[in-house]
Amino acid sequence: MDRIPLVDRLKGAFAVVLLLSFYSLSGIPEVKGVFGTVITTKTITPSLALPGQSLTVKINITISGVVPAGGPVDSCLVIDRTGSMFGQKFVDAKDAAKTFVDEQNATDRSMIIEFAEQTRVRMNFTTTNDAGKIELKQSIDGIISPYGYTNLYAALQTSVDEVIAQGRPEALTAILLLTDGRPTIGITETAKFVEQAQRAADNGIAVYTIGLGGPSVPDPVNATLLQEIATAGNGKYYFAPTSSQLEEIYLTISAEIHKPEPAVNVRITERLPTSIVTYNNDATEAPTTVFPNGTIFWLVPQVTSDQAWVATFTVTALKRVAVVQSISPTTIIYDRAESVDIRVDLPPGMAVREVATISMASNATSVSQGDTVHYNATVANYGTISESFAVGLFVNRSRISTTTVSLANGTTRLVDFNWNTSSFNPSLYNVSIVADPDRTVFGDDPTNNTRTIMTTVGPRYETSILPLLMMVIIPLAVIPLVAAALLGRRRGYFARMAARPVAGAPVTAGTYPMVCPRCYRQLTYYPNLKRWYCQPCQRYV
Repeated sequence: MDRIPLVDRLKGAFAVVLLLSFYSLSGIPEVKGVFGTVITTKTITPSLALPGQSLTVKINITISGVVPAGGPVDSCLVIDRTGSMFGQKFVDAKDAAKTFVDEQNATDRSMIIEFAEQTRVRMNFTTTNDAGKIELKQSIDGIISPYGYTNLYAALQTSVDEVIAQGRPEALTAILLLTDGRPTIGITETAKFVEQAQRAADNGIAVYTIGLGGPSVPDPVNATLLQEIATAGNGKYYFAPTSSQLEEIYLTISAEIHKPEPAVNVRITERLPTSIVTYNNDATEAPTTVFPNGTIFWLVPQVTSDQAWVATFTVTALKRVAVVQSISPTTIIYDRAESVDIRVDLPPGMAVREVATISMASNATSVSQGDTVHYNATVANYGTISESFAVGLFVNRSRISTTTVSLANGTTRLVDFNWNTSSFNPSLYNVSIVADPDRTVFGDDPTNNTRTIMTTVGPRYETSILPLLMMVIIPLAVIPLVAAALLGRRRGYFARMAARPVAGAPVTAGTYPMVCPRCYRQLTYYPNLKRWYCQPCQRYV
Protein backbone atom coordinates (compact mmCIF):
# COMPACT_ATOMS: atom_id res chain seq x y z
CA MET A 1 0.00 0.00 0.00
CA ASP A 2 1.37 3.42 -1.00
CA ARG A 3 2.22 5.98 1.68
CA ILE A 4 1.47 9.60 0.90
CA PRO A 5 4.18 12.02 2.14
CA LEU A 6 3.17 14.34 4.99
CA VAL A 7 3.78 17.46 2.90
CA ASP A 8 1.36 16.25 0.25
CA ARG A 9 -1.23 15.38 2.88
CA LEU A 10 -1.01 18.91 4.23
CA LYS A 11 -1.29 20.36 0.73
CA GLY A 12 -4.35 18.24 0.06
CA ALA A 13 -5.97 19.28 3.35
CA PHE A 14 -5.28 22.93 2.60
CA ALA A 15 -6.87 22.58 -0.83
CA VAL A 16 -9.96 20.99 0.70
CA VAL A 17 -10.26 23.82 3.25
CA LEU A 18 -10.05 26.40 0.47
CA LEU A 19 -12.68 24.58 -1.54
CA LEU A 20 -15.10 24.33 1.39
CA SER A 21 -14.54 28.00 2.24
CA PHE A 22 -15.39 28.99 -1.29
CA TYR A 23 -18.58 26.96 -1.28
CA SER A 24 -19.70 28.49 2.01
CA LEU A 25 -19.06 32.00 0.75
CA SER A 26 -20.61 31.59 -2.66
CA GLY A 27 -23.76 29.86 -1.47
CA ILE A 28 -23.19 26.98 -3.91
CA PRO A 29 -23.67 23.60 -2.21
CA GLU A 30 -20.77 21.17 -2.32
CA VAL A 31 -21.30 18.39 -4.85
CA LYS A 32 -19.13 15.35 -4.11
CA GLY A 33 -17.14 14.11 -7.07
CA VAL A 34 -17.74 17.23 -9.20
CA PHE A 35 -14.62 19.22 -9.98
CA GLY A 36 -14.33 22.80 -10.99
CA THR A 37 -16.37 25.63 -9.58
CA VAL A 38 -19.31 27.34 -11.25
CA ILE A 39 -18.66 31.07 -10.85
CA THR A 40 -21.59 33.45 -11.34
CA THR A 41 -21.00 37.19 -11.51
CA LYS A 42 -23.19 40.18 -12.27
CA THR A 43 -22.37 43.84 -12.78
CA ILE A 44 -24.51 46.94 -13.32
CA THR A 45 -22.95 50.17 -14.59
CA PRO A 46 -23.02 53.02 -13.80
CA SER A 47 -23.80 52.81 -10.09
CA LEU A 48 -26.27 55.73 -10.27
CA ALA A 49 -28.59 56.84 -13.05
CA LEU A 50 -30.95 59.80 -13.26
CA PRO A 51 -34.32 59.59 -15.05
CA GLY A 52 -33.79 58.94 -18.76
CA GLN A 53 -30.26 57.57 -18.35
CA SER A 54 -29.28 53.97 -19.16
CA LEU A 55 -27.74 51.22 -17.04
CA THR A 56 -25.89 48.21 -18.49
CA VAL A 57 -26.43 44.81 -16.88
CA LYS A 58 -23.94 41.96 -17.45
CA ILE A 59 -24.46 38.37 -16.24
CA ASN A 60 -21.50 35.95 -16.53
CA ILE A 61 -21.38 32.20 -15.82
CA THR A 62 -17.99 30.46 -15.98
CA ILE A 63 -16.50 27.20 -14.73
CA SER A 64 -12.97 27.21 -13.37
CA GLY A 65 -10.73 24.54 -11.96
CA VAL A 66 -10.00 24.03 -8.29
CA VAL A 67 -6.34 22.81 -8.08
CA PRO A 68 -4.63 24.03 -10.23
CA ALA A 69 -6.46 22.95 -13.40
CA GLY A 70 -9.17 20.72 -11.98
CA GLY A 71 -10.00 18.26 -9.20
CA PRO A 72 -7.88 15.33 -8.00
CA VAL A 73 -7.60 12.51 -10.55
CA ASP A 74 -6.80 8.81 -10.13
CA SER A 75 -5.63 7.46 -13.51
CA CYS A 76 -4.75 3.91 -14.54
CA LEU A 77 -2.38 3.51 -17.53
CA VAL A 78 -2.86 0.10 -19.22
CA ILE A 79 0.01 -0.51 -21.68
CA ASP A 80 0.11 -3.22 -24.39
CA ARG A 81 3.47 -5.10 -24.45
CA THR A 82 2.45 -7.87 -26.87
CA GLY A 83 4.82 -9.01 -29.60
CA SER A 84 3.39 -6.61 -32.20
CA MET A 85 4.50 -3.65 -30.04
CA PHE A 86 8.19 -4.46 -30.58
CA GLY A 87 10.47 -1.67 -31.79
CA GLN A 88 9.79 2.06 -32.04
CA LYS A 89 6.10 1.64 -31.19
CA PHE A 90 7.00 0.35 -27.74
CA VAL A 91 9.51 3.15 -27.15
CA ASP A 92 6.99 5.79 -28.18
CA ALA A 93 4.23 4.19 -26.11
CA LYS A 94 6.36 4.33 -22.95
CA ASP A 95 7.48 7.89 -23.66
CA ALA A 96 3.84 8.99 -24.17
CA ALA A 97 2.83 7.35 -20.87
CA LYS A 98 5.66 9.13 -19.05
CA THR A 99 4.58 12.45 -20.60
CA PHE A 100 1.09 11.81 -19.23
CA VAL A 101 2.54 11.24 -15.75
CA ASP A 102 4.46 14.52 -15.93
CA GLU A 103 1.21 16.37 -16.71
CA GLN A 104 -0.54 15.23 -13.54
CA ASN A 105 -1.01 17.48 -10.52
CA ALA A 106 0.49 16.99 -7.08
CA THR A 107 -2.90 15.85 -5.73
CA ASP A 108 -3.37 13.25 -8.48
CA ARG A 109 -2.37 9.59 -8.46
CA SER A 110 -1.46 7.16 -11.24
CA MET A 111 -1.28 3.35 -11.55
CA ILE A 112 0.67 1.31 -14.16
CA ILE A 113 -0.66 -1.99 -15.60
CA GLU A 114 1.03 -3.98 -18.41
CA PHE A 115 -0.54 -6.80 -20.40
CA ALA A 116 0.04 -9.40 -23.09
CA GLU A 117 -1.21 -12.94 -22.51
CA GLN A 118 -1.18 -12.15 -18.77
CA THR A 119 -1.96 -8.90 -16.92
CA ARG A 120 0.33 -7.47 -14.27
CA VAL A 121 0.02 -4.44 -11.95
CA ARG A 122 3.49 -2.91 -12.20
CA MET A 123 2.77 -0.10 -9.72
CA ASN A 124 -0.21 0.68 -7.53
CA PHE A 125 -1.66 4.16 -7.21
CA THR A 126 1.16 6.60 -6.49
CA THR A 127 0.82 10.32 -5.81
CA THR A 128 2.17 12.31 -8.75
CA ASN A 129 4.31 14.73 -6.79
CA ASP A 130 7.95 15.10 -7.82
CA ALA A 131 9.08 11.93 -6.06
CA GLY A 132 6.06 9.94 -7.18
CA LYS A 133 6.52 10.91 -10.82
CA ILE A 134 10.09 9.61 -10.75
CA GLU A 135 8.92 6.25 -9.35
CA LEU A 136 6.10 5.95 -11.88
CA LYS A 137 8.35 6.71 -14.85
CA GLN A 138 10.93 4.20 -13.62
CA SER A 139 8.14 1.64 -13.42
CA ILE A 140 7.14 2.38 -17.05
CA ASP A 141 10.75 2.05 -18.19
CA GLY A 142 10.91 -1.30 -16.40
CA ILE A 143 8.16 -2.94 -18.52
CA ILE A 144 9.78 -5.99 -20.16
CA SER A 145 10.27 -6.24 -23.92
CA PRO A 146 7.16 -7.08 -25.96
CA TYR A 147 6.18 -10.67 -26.63
CA GLY A 148 3.03 -12.85 -26.55
CA TYR A 149 -0.60 -12.60 -27.62
CA THR A 150 -3.28 -10.03 -26.79
CA ASN A 151 -5.56 -10.83 -23.85
CA LEU A 152 -7.42 -7.49 -24.05
CA TYR A 153 -10.39 -8.56 -21.92
CA ALA A 154 -8.17 -9.55 -18.98
CA ALA A 155 -6.44 -6.15 -19.17
CA LEU A 156 -9.78 -4.30 -19.10
CA GLN A 157 -11.22 -6.42 -16.28
CA THR A 158 -8.11 -6.11 -14.11
CA SER A 159 -7.92 -2.35 -14.53
CA VAL A 160 -11.61 -1.93 -13.62
CA ASP A 161 -11.17 -4.16 -10.54
CA GLU A 162 -8.08 -2.28 -9.33
CA VAL A 163 -9.56 1.21 -9.79
CA ILE A 164 -12.79 0.26 -8.03
CA ALA A 165 -10.79 -1.18 -5.14
CA GLN A 166 -8.16 1.55 -4.81
CA GLY A 167 -9.68 4.71 -6.31
CA ARG A 168 -10.47 7.60 -3.98
CA PRO A 169 -14.17 8.45 -3.59
CA GLU A 170 -13.44 12.17 -3.88
CA ALA A 171 -11.32 11.77 -7.05
CA LEU A 172 -12.25 11.61 -10.70
CA THR A 173 -11.09 8.16 -11.91
CA ALA A 174 -10.06 7.16 -15.42
CA ILE A 175 -8.59 4.20 -17.29
CA LEU A 176 -6.37 4.74 -20.37
CA LEU A 177 -6.26 1.44 -22.34
CA LEU A 178 -3.61 1.30 -25.11
CA THR A 179 -3.43 -1.57 -27.63
CA ASP A 180 -2.10 -2.11 -31.14
CA GLY A 181 -4.07 -5.26 -31.86
CA ARG A 182 -7.30 -7.17 -31.57
CA PRO A 183 -8.05 -9.60 -28.73
CA THR A 184 -6.49 -12.90 -29.76
CA ILE A 185 -6.81 -14.99 -26.61
CA GLY A 186 -9.22 -15.03 -23.69
CA ILE A 187 -12.70 -13.55 -24.00
CA THR A 188 -13.34 -11.87 -27.35
CA GLU A 189 -17.13 -11.22 -27.32
CA THR A 190 -17.94 -7.54 -27.65
CA ALA A 191 -20.81 -7.79 -25.15
CA LYS A 192 -18.44 -8.90 -22.41
CA PHE A 193 -16.17 -5.92 -23.03
CA VAL A 194 -19.19 -3.61 -22.92
CA GLU A 195 -20.28 -5.14 -19.60
CA GLN A 196 -16.89 -4.36 -18.05
CA ALA A 197 -16.95 -0.80 -19.41
CA GLN A 198 -20.47 -0.32 -18.07
CA ARG A 199 -19.34 -1.59 -14.66
CA ALA A 200 -16.60 1.01 -14.72
CA ALA A 201 -19.07 3.77 -15.62
CA ASP A 202 -21.43 2.68 -12.84
CA ASN A 203 -18.56 3.24 -10.40
CA GLY A 204 -17.72 6.67 -11.78
CA ILE A 205 -14.74 5.52 -13.86
CA ALA A 206 -14.22 6.92 -17.35
CA VAL A 207 -12.66 4.48 -19.85
CA TYR A 208 -10.51 5.91 -22.67
CA THR A 209 -9.30 3.57 -25.41
CA ILE A 210 -6.31 4.20 -27.70
CA GLY A 211 -5.80 2.22 -30.89
CA LEU A 212 -2.29 2.22 -32.39
CA GLY A 213 -1.70 1.47 -36.07
CA GLY A 214 1.57 0.53 -37.76
CA PRO A 215 3.59 1.07 -40.96
CA SER A 216 2.65 -2.28 -42.49
CA VAL A 217 -0.86 -2.65 -41.09
CA PRO A 218 -2.72 0.69 -41.20
CA ASP A 219 -5.53 -0.44 -38.88
CA PRO A 220 -4.71 -3.65 -36.99
CA VAL A 221 -7.03 -2.78 -34.07
CA ASN A 222 -10.73 -3.46 -33.82
CA ALA A 223 -11.87 0.17 -33.91
CA THR A 224 -15.51 -0.79 -33.48
CA LEU A 225 -14.78 -2.72 -30.29
CA LEU A 226 -12.62 0.05 -28.82
CA GLN A 227 -15.29 2.64 -29.65
CA GLU A 228 -17.99 0.60 -27.92
CA ILE A 229 -15.82 0.17 -24.84
CA ALA A 230 -15.21 3.92 -24.65
CA THR A 231 -18.88 4.76 -25.21
CA ALA A 232 -20.09 2.37 -22.52
CA GLY A 233 -17.38 3.65 -20.17
CA ASN A 234 -18.30 7.35 -20.59
CA GLY A 235 -14.94 8.00 -22.22
CA LYS A 236 -13.59 8.50 -25.76
CA TYR A 237 -11.80 6.45 -28.39
CA TYR A 238 -8.62 7.81 -30.00
CA PHE A 239 -6.73 6.30 -32.94
CA ALA A 240 -3.04 6.95 -33.60
CA PRO A 241 -1.97 5.95 -37.12
CA THR A 242 1.66 6.07 -35.94
CA SER A 243 3.28 5.85 -32.54
CA SER A 244 4.65 9.41 -32.88
CA GLN A 245 1.11 10.66 -32.34
CA LEU A 246 0.63 8.87 -29.02
CA GLU A 247 2.10 11.70 -26.94
CA GLU A 248 -0.42 14.20 -28.31
CA ILE A 249 -3.29 11.80 -27.57
CA TYR A 250 -2.14 11.26 -23.98
CA LEU A 251 -1.89 15.01 -23.47
CA THR A 252 -5.39 15.45 -24.88
CA ILE A 253 -6.81 12.85 -22.49
CA SER A 254 -5.00 14.47 -19.55
CA ALA A 255 -6.60 17.82 -20.36
CA GLU A 256 -9.97 16.13 -20.81
CA ILE A 257 -10.01 14.38 -17.44
CA HIS A 258 -8.86 17.54 -15.65
CA LYS A 259 -11.49 19.68 -17.30
CA PRO A 260 -14.22 20.70 -14.86
CA GLU A 261 -17.67 19.18 -15.20
CA PRO A 262 -20.15 21.39 -17.08
CA ALA A 263 -23.26 23.01 -15.63
CA VAL A 264 -26.30 21.70 -17.49
CA ASN A 265 -29.95 22.73 -17.74
CA VAL A 266 -29.00 26.25 -16.68
CA ARG A 267 -31.96 28.52 -15.93
CA ILE A 268 -31.34 32.26 -15.51
CA THR A 269 -34.11 34.52 -14.23
CA GLU A 270 -33.74 38.31 -14.02
CA ARG A 271 -36.52 40.24 -12.24
CA LEU A 272 -36.48 43.90 -13.23
CA PRO A 273 -38.26 46.50 -11.04
CA THR A 274 -40.58 47.92 -13.71
CA SER A 275 -41.65 50.80 -11.47
CA ILE A 276 -38.18 52.34 -11.75
CA VAL A 277 -36.62 50.95 -14.98
CA THR A 278 -37.68 49.68 -18.40
CA TYR A 279 -35.98 46.88 -20.37
CA ASN A 280 -34.63 47.99 -23.76
CA ASN A 281 -34.99 44.56 -25.47
CA ASP A 282 -31.31 44.44 -26.45
CA ALA A 283 -29.86 41.37 -24.66
CA THR A 284 -26.81 39.92 -26.41
CA GLU A 285 -28.14 36.42 -25.62
CA ALA A 286 -31.75 36.30 -26.76
CA PRO A 287 -34.02 35.47 -23.79
CA THR A 288 -36.21 32.40 -23.94
CA THR A 289 -39.09 34.47 -22.54
CA VAL A 290 -39.70 38.09 -21.52
CA PHE A 291 -42.71 38.43 -19.22
CA PRO A 292 -44.91 41.56 -18.92
CA ASN A 293 -44.00 41.95 -15.23
CA GLY A 294 -40.36 42.63 -16.14
CA THR A 295 -39.02 39.09 -15.68
CA ILE A 296 -36.45 37.95 -18.25
CA PHE A 297 -35.78 34.19 -18.54
CA TRP A 298 -33.02 32.25 -20.30
CA LEU A 299 -32.76 28.46 -20.65
CA VAL A 300 -29.20 27.32 -21.49
CA PRO A 301 -28.63 23.59 -22.16
CA GLN A 302 -25.01 23.59 -20.95
CA VAL A 303 -22.16 25.82 -19.82
CA THR A 304 -18.69 24.26 -20.09
CA SER A 305 -15.26 25.38 -18.99
CA ASP A 306 -14.32 26.00 -22.61
CA GLN A 307 -16.73 28.88 -23.11
CA ALA A 308 -18.47 31.13 -20.59
CA TRP A 309 -22.10 32.20 -20.93
CA VAL A 310 -22.41 35.97 -20.95
CA ALA A 311 -25.52 38.10 -21.47
CA THR A 312 -25.50 41.90 -21.57
CA PHE A 313 -28.53 44.19 -21.79
CA THR A 314 -29.55 47.75 -20.90
CA VAL A 315 -32.41 49.38 -19.03
CA THR A 316 -33.60 53.00 -18.88
CA ALA A 317 -34.12 54.67 -15.51
CA LEU A 318 -37.57 56.11 -14.79
CA LYS A 319 -36.46 57.60 -11.46
CA ARG A 320 -33.21 58.27 -9.65
CA VAL A 321 -31.87 54.66 -9.61
CA ALA A 322 -28.98 53.35 -7.52
CA VAL A 323 -27.19 49.99 -7.77
CA VAL A 324 -27.34 48.08 -4.47
CA GLN A 325 -25.75 44.83 -3.25
CA SER A 326 -28.44 44.18 -0.65
CA ILE A 327 -30.92 42.66 -3.10
CA SER A 328 -30.48 39.70 -5.46
CA PRO A 329 -32.99 39.86 -8.31
CA THR A 330 -31.09 37.32 -10.44
CA THR A 331 -31.57 33.61 -9.82
CA ILE A 332 -29.41 30.97 -11.53
CA ILE A 333 -30.36 27.29 -11.20
CA TYR A 334 -28.34 24.48 -12.79
CA ASP A 335 -27.53 20.76 -12.54
CA ARG A 336 -24.12 19.11 -12.04
CA ALA A 337 -23.27 15.43 -12.07
CA GLU A 338 -25.56 13.64 -9.63
CA SER A 339 -26.94 16.82 -8.05
CA VAL A 340 -29.82 18.82 -9.46
CA ASP A 341 -31.25 22.26 -8.86
CA ILE A 342 -28.19 24.00 -7.46
CA ARG A 343 -29.40 27.57 -6.88
CA VAL A 344 -27.54 30.89 -6.72
CA ASP A 345 -29.27 34.19 -5.88
CA LEU A 346 -27.09 36.82 -7.48
CA PRO A 347 -26.70 40.52 -6.57
CA PRO A 348 -26.61 43.41 -7.32
CA GLY A 349 -30.01 44.94 -8.01
CA MET A 350 -31.53 48.34 -8.72
CA ALA A 351 -33.47 50.47 -6.25
CA VAL A 352 -34.60 53.99 -5.42
CA ARG A 353 -32.85 55.18 -2.27
CA GLU A 354 -34.44 58.35 -0.92
CA VAL A 355 -34.66 59.55 2.70
CA ALA A 356 -35.95 62.97 3.79
CA THR A 357 -36.82 65.23 6.73
CA ILE A 358 -40.39 66.29 6.00
CA SER A 359 -41.22 68.49 9.06
CA MET A 360 -39.64 70.07 12.15
CA ALA A 361 -41.03 71.75 15.29
CA SER A 362 -39.76 73.15 18.62
CA ASN A 363 -41.29 74.15 21.96
CA ALA A 364 -39.76 77.64 21.83
CA THR A 365 -38.02 79.96 19.40
CA SER A 366 -36.71 82.41 22.02
CA VAL A 367 -35.09 81.26 25.26
CA SER A 368 -32.62 82.42 27.90
CA GLN A 369 -29.11 81.10 28.07
CA GLY A 370 -29.12 77.83 30.01
CA ASP A 371 -32.60 76.76 28.92
CA THR A 372 -33.16 73.41 27.18
CA VAL A 373 -35.07 73.53 23.90
CA HIS A 374 -36.99 70.50 22.63
CA TYR A 375 -37.12 69.76 18.89
CA ASN A 376 -38.75 66.98 16.88
CA ALA A 377 -38.88 66.09 13.22
CA THR A 378 -40.59 63.58 10.97
CA VAL A 379 -38.20 61.62 8.74
CA ALA A 380 -39.33 59.45 5.81
CA ASN A 381 -38.05 56.67 3.57
CA TYR A 382 -39.34 57.37 0.07
CA GLY A 383 -37.22 54.59 -1.52
CA THR A 384 -38.03 51.05 -2.66
CA ILE A 385 -35.91 49.20 -0.06
CA SER A 386 -35.57 49.39 3.72
CA GLU A 387 -32.98 51.83 5.02
CA SER A 388 -31.07 52.36 8.26
CA PHE A 389 -29.57 55.82 8.55
CA ALA A 390 -28.51 58.53 11.03
CA VAL A 391 -30.52 61.64 11.90
CA GLY A 392 -28.62 64.56 13.45
CA LEU A 393 -29.37 67.80 15.32
CA PHE A 394 -27.12 70.67 14.19
CA VAL A 395 -26.66 74.19 15.62
CA ASN A 396 -24.94 76.53 13.19
CA ARG A 397 -23.63 73.41 11.37
CA SER A 398 -22.12 71.93 14.55
CA ARG A 399 -23.51 68.49 15.38
CA ILE A 400 -25.13 68.37 18.80
CA SER A 401 -26.51 64.82 18.84
CA THR A 402 -27.32 61.89 16.54
CA THR A 403 -29.79 59.02 16.55
CA THR A 404 -30.17 56.07 14.16
CA VAL A 405 -33.49 55.04 12.62
CA SER A 406 -34.49 52.04 10.51
CA LEU A 407 -37.41 52.50 8.16
CA ALA A 408 -39.15 50.16 5.77
CA ASN A 409 -39.76 51.66 2.36
CA GLY A 410 -42.69 54.09 2.33
CA THR A 411 -42.76 54.66 6.12
CA THR A 412 -42.06 57.64 8.44
CA ARG A 413 -40.94 58.17 12.05
CA LEU A 414 -40.89 61.03 14.58
CA VAL A 415 -37.48 61.68 16.15
CA ASP A 416 -36.81 63.90 19.22
CA PHE A 417 -33.82 66.01 20.25
CA ASN A 418 -32.96 68.33 23.17
CA TRP A 419 -30.57 71.29 22.99
CA ASN A 420 -29.11 72.62 26.24
CA THR A 421 -28.07 76.22 25.58
CA SER A 422 -25.83 76.62 28.66
CA SER A 423 -22.58 76.71 26.68
CA PHE A 424 -23.89 78.97 23.93
CA ASN A 425 -23.55 82.75 23.98
CA PRO A 426 -26.66 84.89 23.51
CA SER A 427 -27.29 85.09 19.78
CA LEU A 428 -29.58 83.99 16.96
CA TYR A 429 -28.94 80.35 16.03
CA ASN A 430 -29.70 78.23 12.95
CA VAL A 431 -30.98 74.91 14.37
CA SER A 432 -31.40 72.05 11.85
CA ILE A 433 -32.43 68.39 11.84
CA VAL A 434 -30.72 66.46 9.01
CA ALA A 435 -31.52 62.97 7.71
CA ASP A 436 -28.41 60.98 6.69
CA PRO A 437 -25.89 63.73 7.51
CA ASP A 438 -22.95 61.41 6.77
CA ARG A 439 -24.23 60.57 3.25
CA THR A 440 -24.25 56.81 3.79
CA VAL A 441 -27.42 56.22 1.74
CA PHE A 442 -25.88 55.98 -1.71
CA GLY A 443 -28.15 57.41 -4.40
CA ASP A 444 -30.10 59.65 -2.03
CA ASP A 445 -30.95 63.17 -3.18
CA PRO A 446 -29.79 65.37 -0.25
CA THR A 447 -31.85 68.44 -1.18
CA ASN A 448 -34.80 67.37 1.02
CA ASN A 449 -32.82 66.02 3.97
CA THR A 450 -32.70 69.21 6.09
CA ARG A 451 -35.29 71.25 8.05
CA THR A 452 -34.37 74.41 10.01
CA ILE A 453 -35.80 76.61 12.81
CA MET A 454 -34.21 79.92 13.89
CA THR A 455 -33.86 80.09 17.69
CA THR A 456 -32.85 83.14 19.77
CA VAL A 457 -30.81 82.66 22.95
CA GLY A 458 -30.99 85.71 25.24
CA PRO A 459 -29.01 86.67 28.42
CA ARG A 460 -30.11 85.42 31.84
CA TYR A 461 -30.17 88.00 34.85
CA GLU A 462 -29.59 86.77 38.41
CA THR A 463 -31.63 88.79 41.17
CA SER A 464 -32.28 88.38 44.95
CA ILE A 465 -35.78 88.48 46.44
CA LEU A 466 -35.26 91.77 48.43
CA PRO A 467 -34.43 93.92 45.40
CA LEU A 468 -37.29 92.28 43.65
CA LEU A 469 -39.69 93.20 46.49
CA MET A 470 -38.39 96.78 46.58
CA MET A 471 -38.95 97.03 42.87
CA VAL A 472 -42.60 96.11 43.50
CA ILE A 473 -43.35 98.01 46.78
CA ILE A 474 -41.72 101.36 45.99
CA PRO A 475 -43.81 101.98 42.86
CA LEU A 476 -46.97 101.04 44.80
CA ALA A 477 -46.17 103.61 47.52
CA VAL A 478 -44.92 106.45 45.38
CA ILE A 479 -47.49 106.36 42.61
CA PRO A 480 -50.50 107.43 44.83
CA LEU A 481 -48.48 110.27 46.42
CA VAL A 482 -47.36 111.58 43.10
CA ALA A 483 -50.88 111.31 41.75
CA ALA A 484 -52.37 113.15 44.73
CA ALA A 485 -49.79 115.89 44.48
CA LEU A 486 -50.41 116.40 40.87
CA LEU A 487 -54.19 116.34 41.33
CA GLY A 488 -54.14 118.72 44.30
CA ARG A 489 -51.99 121.23 42.49
CA ARG A 490 -54.35 121.09 39.55
CA ARG A 491 -57.41 121.76 41.84
CA GLY A 492 -55.77 124.64 43.84
CA TYR A 493 -55.77 122.92 47.21
CA PHE A 494 -52.25 123.94 48.03
CA ALA A 495 -53.12 127.55 47.24
CA ARG A 496 -55.07 127.79 50.55
CA MET A 497 -52.10 128.69 52.70
CA ALA A 498 -50.87 131.16 50.19
CA ALA A 499 -54.31 132.81 50.00
CA ARG A 500 -54.67 133.53 53.74
CA PRO A 501 -54.26 137.21 54.78
CA VAL A 502 -50.81 138.16 55.75
CA ALA A 503 -50.39 139.27 59.39
CA GLY A 504 -50.58 143.07 59.77
CA ALA A 505 -52.27 143.52 56.43
CA PRO A 506 -55.77 144.91 56.27
CA VAL A 507 -58.35 142.17 55.80
CA THR A 508 -61.89 142.79 54.62
CA ALA A 509 -64.85 140.53 54.37
CA GLY A 510 -65.43 139.04 51.03
CA THR A 511 -64.62 136.14 48.73
CA TYR A 512 -61.07 135.12 48.10
CA PRO A 513 -59.67 132.66 45.63
CA MET A 514 -59.57 129.88 48.16
CA VAL A 515 -61.23 126.47 47.76
CA CYS A 516 -62.77 123.92 50.09
CA PRO A 517 -60.65 120.87 50.57
CA ARG A 518 -63.82 118.75 50.45
CA CYS A 519 -65.81 120.13 47.54
CA TYR A 520 -63.19 122.37 46.01
CA ARG A 521 -65.58 125.34 45.87
CA GLN A 522 -64.51 128.88 46.70
CA LEU A 523 -64.51 129.84 50.40
CA THR A 524 -65.62 133.06 52.09
CA TYR A 525 -63.41 134.73 54.72
CA TYR A 526 -64.88 136.46 57.74
CA PRO A 527 -62.32 138.80 59.30
CA ASN A 528 -64.14 139.30 62.57
CA LEU A 529 -64.13 135.53 63.07
CA LYS A 530 -60.87 135.05 61.30
CA ARG A 531 -62.25 131.90 59.65
CA TRP A 532 -63.10 130.57 56.20
CA TYR A 533 -66.63 129.37 55.42
CA CYS A 534 -67.85 127.00 52.65
CA GLN A 535 -71.36 127.82 51.54
CA PRO A 536 -72.02 124.51 49.69
CA CYS A 537 -70.79 122.45 52.60
CA GLN A 538 -72.23 124.94 55.16
CA ARG A 539 -69.25 124.60 57.43
CA TYR A 540 -66.17 126.52 58.54
CA VAL A 541 -62.87 125.39 57.28
